[in-house]
Amino acid sequence: MRLIDGSSAPKPPKRLSPLRFAPRSSVALLAISAVVLSSNVAHAEGETKTDEKKEEKKEGANEEEKRGAVDLEVVIGGGKVDAINPIANGLTGQIGYERRPTDVIASGIVLSGRWDVSKSFNLGMRIPIVVATLRPADDLDRTIANLGNVELEAEYEKELNEHVEFFMGAHVALPTSFGNELPSEATLATDPASVDPLASDKFSANKAVASAYGFENNALWLAGYLGLIPAIGVKLRFGPVRIEPYVKLENMFSVRPESEERAIVELDVGGRVAVQVASIKSGESKTRIDVGARVWGSFTLTDHEGDLNIGVVEPEVRVGGDKWRVTAGVLVPFAGELTDPQWISGRLSATVVF
Repeated sequence: MRLIDGSSAPKPPKRLSPLRFAPRSSVALLAISAVVLSSNVAHAEGETKTDEKKEEKKEGANEEEKRGAVDLEVVIGGGKVDAINPIANGLTGQIGYERRPTDVIASGIVLSGRWDVSKSFNLGMRIPIVVATLRPADDLDRTIANLGNVELEAEYEKELNEHVEFFMGAHVALPTSFGNELPSEATLATDPASVDPLASDKFSANKAVASAYGFENNALWLAGYLGLIPAIGVKLRFGPVRIEPYVKLENMFSVRPESEERAIVELDVGGRVAVQVASIKSGESKTRIDVGARVWGSFTLTDHEGDLNIGVVEPEVRVGGDKWRVTAGVLVPFAGELTDPQWISGRLSATVVF
């Protein structure tokens, strides 16, 4: 292009085409973004996996920590039990004795411990203690303390699936309790000097505590007998519902030659049904509240004095977390000799898992 003065106009500067620059810039930006995004995703996945591993380690550590438990249980009940009570002999002035049903307040205290040898197998021990107050109508109250039969336990547990857990156990009740069977009416009438009232009271106290327990654990309290007790059961879990039936056979063999019964065999059949009614979370811990009932029957398979075909129901409430549990219940017999006269007992237990 020529100007009026004949000179040439300067050429405009060459511009970069946006169509040539934009694609290269976009590719670079996309590449950088992809690298940054990949880095962030990889970092996030790494953190997630790390957190999962930490959680698994934490859960594993918790499982490792829970290797045993200690439990303290107290049952207190009232009713009547046969006992030897002193009477004055008007002819000789000597003290005699008579056997009759006597009011009693009985307390059974059981301290137990369990150690998990493995995930499926555990060993345990129970130490029972008796405290009972005999309250004859025409004499002073007297309180008796005694040791029950220390029990050794071995139990196998197997989780079959998320809803069913099977268990079986073998218990041995050692004859560590004191006390003698009550003397016969003939002995009381003809030879009262041979009567040991303290030994008889210990036997009566043990029988009273067994009654307070609804005769569910006779091998713990029967003085002079060695107990061999196999047991099996299952634990069923369906959401908030728990169903736990069991069967056990109490085989008790006398270790004293003067015992009237050389062997006593009792079948206990029962179980527990409960529903979780609340779950309260506080931080990392969770507290659960269960409401339910236990029910069992004790059936004597050998000849035995008295009617020991017993039925008992125990409404209960359980409150607990991962490492502790407290249970409160009321034992109400509905069949057998514990209903005439009527026995009634309360149970309170506390368990700590470590």
